[in-house]
Amino acid sequence: MPSILLVGLGRVGIRTYRYLRELLPGARFMIVDVDKRKLEALKNHEEAELYVYEPGILPRLSEKADVAVTALPSPVAFRTILELSGHCVNIVDVSFFPQDPYVLEKIVEDCRSTLITDAGFAPGYSNIVASYAYHKYNLDEYIEIAVGGIPDKPVPPIGYTVTWNPRDLLEEYTRPARYVENHEIKVAKPLELVKTIEIPGLGLFEGFISDGLRTMLRNIKAKNMREYTIRWPGHINAIKILYELGFLDSLEININGVKVKPIEFTARLLEEKLNLKTNDLAILRIEAFDQSSRVYRELAFLRGTPEDPATPVFTALIHAYTTRILLEKKLKHGVVSPENLYEFKEEYEEYLVKHGVVVKKELKH
Repeated sequence: MPSILLVGLGRVGIRTYRYLRELLPGARFMIVDVDKRKLEALKNHEEAELYVYEPGILPRLSEKADVAVTALPSPVAFRTILELSGHCVNIVDVSFFPQDPYVLEKIVEDCRSTLITDAGFAPGYSNIVASYAYHKYNLDEYIEIAVGGIPDKPVPPIGYTVTWNPRDLLEEYTRPARYVENHEIKVAKPLELVKTIEIPGLGLFEGFISDGLRTMLRNIKAKNMREYTIRWPGHINAIKILYELGFLDSLEININGVKVKPIEFTARLLEEKLNLKTNDLAILRIEAFDQSSRVYRELAFLRGTPEDPATPVFTALIHAYTTRILLEKKLKHGVVSPENLYEFKEEYEEYLVKHGVVVKKELKH
């Protein structure tokens, strides 16, 4: 059975571990986290070796691993991926890091290893479905992704609760969003392009353009492509106020001799104030068209609970299943983005449905 190095026991990582144990019974796990308390919660798991992070530990453990499965916050993820890549271990990463993963292509190819990036909910399954529509049905005129992890009803004061890493959450509002218009890549500030999105059976939402296309900009040559992040009405105006007041700035400010990044401060506040106990939804809608108005639509959604919020659960399901694919299928060496895995779309779908995800799809001529 495989030996798996799991790095990060946050909201996603701990669930990825749960699903990997189901998918790969008998696998040996080496688990690393900076928080000793998270590791102690797993001390009765006989199949897991537990390690508190220290410099040099990842290269040492990677020598004994068939795959490194990483679930880290975006500000620290890339340097960890870079370190592991240099030690020639296969990697399945779920982090929303801003760097282009293809800068690691030569390192990974020379190692004859495989690096799968963005192996989560969105980006992740969103890429797989978009690529499936593009390749299987040749739908290349317009691809739109609408995605969101939200409470099942608006929650005061901003219609939102935190169910995943709040620092990565804030990246959605601040990172310049790339989209494709008439085959040209364009860039917009996320809160500048907003639209109303209605999803039958789930509700009326507002969406803002977000930077979820990422590697699809390279690998899918559709004429037009956009991703919108969806929220309950009123949320975007609340975030705009925070943005305009500087709460999402990354430049340090001095407060009584202490240097603080406002966005880090805001992330901490969101973690404390919006960590509310409520049911939630993870929603993904893909629409792909061609010039003759053929359209493929897919809606995938999961209802979550306070104990198992939908967004980290959906993300961990994809993260774990992608790890299984890497271990069991013959993938190319080098960087593999989720849209390159579209041929396994039906397998992903079957696995998601088995774990409570509702999938509705149609192809219309």
